[in-house]
Amino acid sequence: MRPEGETGASGERFAGDLFLHLATKGWLVVPPEQAERVIAELEQTLEVVRAKLRRAEVSRKLHAAPGGDIAPEVERLVVDSVFAGQIASDTWERALVELPKYIRAFRIAAGAR
Repeated sequence: MRPEGETGASGERFAGDLFLHLATKGWLVVPPEQAERVIAELEQTLEVVRAKLRRAEVSRKLHAAPGGDIAPEVERLVVDSVFAGQIASDTWERALVELPKYIRAFRIAAGAR
């Protein structure tokens, strides 16, 4: 049985379950040095996703905060961030679930269970 990747809001596919399946069956094998590089990049990507979600949350809170004394350029930045966050938030949240699966799969594939 082949696990299906999940699709985010914009149609991109996540394959965390598939990678885990392949790795646990021994069908995904990666040299440890290569796996370390991939894992480091995935962990960096995970941190970027977390930062984007934090920024979106702060922007939402700023936008909802009472008072009208926000500088116009800051307000524009907040509105743009809130808008971008609303469009991509389900994709970013899905990435928070999927990226750790990729990391675990590459650890397994490199023999570091």
